[in-house]
Amino acid sequence: MNTSFFIQLGNNAFSQGDYARALLHYQKALELVRGDPDLLADLYGNIGNVYGTTGQTEDAIFWYRKAVVILREKEDYSRLGTTFTNIGNLFSDQGDAKQAIHFYKQGIVLLEKEERWGELGVLYGNLSLLSMKETDHKAALEYAKKGMALAGKIKDLPRLADALHRLAKANGAMGEPKEALRLSERSHALYLQLNDEMGCAATLYHQAALHEDMGDIPKGVSCMEKVVRIDEKYNLPKLSENRQRLSRLQEKLK
Repeated sequence: MNTSFFIQLGNNAFSQGDYARALLHYQKALELVRGDPDLLADLYGNIGNVYGTTGQTEDAIFWYRKAVVILREKEDYSRLGTTFTNIGNLFSDQGDAKQAIHFYKQGIVLLEKEERWGELGVLYGNLSLLSMKETDHKAALEYAKKGMALAGKIKDLPRLADALHRLAKANGAMGEPKEALRLSERSHALYLQLNDEMGCAATLYHQAALHEDMGDIPKGVSCMEKVVRIDEKYNLPKLSENRQRLSRLQEKLK
């Protein structure tokens, strides 16, 4: 059994959500790697992914930075761009917008150079969400538009649905509820086509807020009822919160 074998075992465990087992396989691979820079960069990135997914941000950044050293030496700009994006995501989750933007912008340069349009579109979407958190709604809209253009360019339906959702949220933040609703409904239609119930719930939640803001309470209630049904089906963490929101909207009908 060689390094690649344990990496594959780790990848399989990671995809199944068994992060502890994934880490054990990656650590075993690390013992066998024998200095191969390509495999080392993969391993460091994979270990970073485990720690990032399990909320151990500092450990994740440590391993991603080890991958960056190798990828820079190899001039592997594609994987380097992806790694910078991952680091940016972690800083964004921590609320460190300055560091997140720093790494995102490095990622943009490299992913553009390598024509990794799908990943670049996701990165612009992340920048849009971060800009909204920072209440820079104009920047959020511009980044969402760039993400939308790239999703359309590669004709990837899941990414197009995500890009439409982000663009809808950016328009809503800019005070354009009708345009936001139009885009959100397009996104919801794609999520339905893809049988993506989490995507459907996200768009319906946003639509409920838009309908409420525009004074159409019955439609807001209808959207939230669908959200709650999905929450109940999967016992999602926001079930109680969303039931309360639905009750508040229903009260407005009385």
